[in-house]
Amino acid sequence: MKGLTFNTKRQPEWAEINNSPLTERQVEIKVFMSGICGTDLAVLRGKEDAPSGIIRGHEAVGTIIALGSSVTGLYIGQRVVIDPNQYCGDCPACRSGATHLCQGADGRGLAIAGVNRHGTFAGRFRCDARFVYPLPDTLSWEAGVLIEPLACVWNVVHRAGLIAGEQVLLLGSGPMSLVAQLLLRQLGIATLATECNAGRRDVARRLGLACCAPEALPAEPTFSAVIDTVGNQLELASRQLRRGGRIVLFGFDDGYRYAFPAKQFLVNAWSIIGCGEYNQDFNQAISLAQSLPDLSSLVTHKFNLDDYAHAFELLSQNSHDYIKAVLVS
Repeated sequence: MKGLTFNTKRQPEWAEINNSPLTERQVEIKVFMSGICGTDLAVLRGKEDAPSGIIRGHEAVGTIIALGSSVTGLYIGQRVVIDPNQYCGDCPACRSGATHLCQGADGRGLAIAGVNRHGTFAGRFRCDARFVYPLPDTLSWEAGVLIEPLACVWNVVHRAGLIAGEQVLLLGSGPMSLVAQLLLRQLGIATLATECNAGRRDVARRLGLACCAPEALPAEPTFSAVIDTVGNQLELASRQLRRGGRIVLFGFDDGYRYAFPAKQFLVNAWSIIGCGEYNQDFNQAISLAQSLPDLSSLVTHKFNLDDYAHAFELLSQNSHDYIKAVLVS
């Protein structure tokens, strides 16, 4: 079986996978649809490093085609969504319930499909059955692809302690930010997002979301929380944060550096929250997805897996015409 990897020059190419026999606890899935994440594009643009030879893709749905001998509760032909965060379950962090801080059975940290382990940009994918979740009939394939991003967003809500009645600013209005805005609205949290791309501002507004250019932000700090979905916006975030507020780190930029104004944070009682990976939030994300009817509309472009070169070329142009793109096997 072949899958899509990035080579040492950060260019996508096919690689062959030699599959060993299915273990008793594994599930084999025919991948139907896999989302192209911002991290994949960051690698292509040279903004993030990635191990070569690893099959990419970590936002995926498909149908079960094989079950290990000890797997129960799942069946052949079942529609499923895959959790890429595949904790070992045995290290001290996992045993304490902090599976997002997994040290890994090999000591290399949390195994994440499509990041440091083989992922879902392939025709088939195998993993332990505990990371495979039934996709409800009420959810489309497109909504299913966004379960993993939704789990990431729910982790932000939980870690930042966001509650109904707050006013939250999101810096950037890309796919992850739009998922966040839809969820926060559902939770009764008022949002405003910034976006430099006028086309993307229009997309947000068509969804009934408040979005403006960065220069149109209010002069006075009015937000109890600011979420940086870009990864290099801490200066702007601190200018918009009212006293006692918190800055939430959600995006990242490997090359970004920030001169930390310690006294300013101390005097204003500000907090910076690094959300990290979600901690077994997939069931919650599946439940939340069923309350977000606009979620599937964020998938705007579909490409055959074999047409990956065209897909990445188009997405690298950062056009406002697309929000979320997926590869279809």
